Amino acid sequence: MNVSRARLHLGIAAAGTLAAAALVPGIASADPADTDSARLVNSTCSFAQIDAAMHDVTPQLAARLDQAPERKAQLADFFSKSPADRQAVLDSHPQLKSRLETVPTEGPAVEWRAKALTIAETCGNY
Repeated sequence: MNVSRARLHLGIAAAGTLAAAALVPGIASADPADTDSARLVNSTCSFAQIDAAMHDVTPQLAARLDQAPERKAQLADFFSKSPADRQAVLDSHPQLKSRLETVPTEGPAVEWRAKALTIAETCGNY
C-alpha cells in the first residue's frame, strides 16, 4: 500500500474509523472494548456529522477526502450501516481491523490518532 493510500485509510479511520496506526507501527490496545475500531463500529454519528467534525478538527485530511469522491462514498456507505453490519465489514477485512486496533506510540500517527479520537468524541455535536 502506498503512503497516499495509507493516509486515505487514515482518513477513513479519522472519520470514526481511525486508522492512524496504519502509518506507524505500535502496540496493540490492551482493552478490545475501547479500541478505535470499537468506537468506529459503535458510533451513533452519521457520516454527515463525522464529515463536519473532520472539516473542523483536521481540514487538511477533510480536503484530501473531498478530493477522493469514491473513497468518501465508501465512508458514507460504511456509516450508513448498523453497528453489527460495520463489525461484519471489519471482520471480513482482518488486516484493516488489525491496523485499526494498533495504537501508535511514535511519529505522525500519534497526532493523527488524537485528531481521529477528537472526531469520534465530538461528531455528535454536528
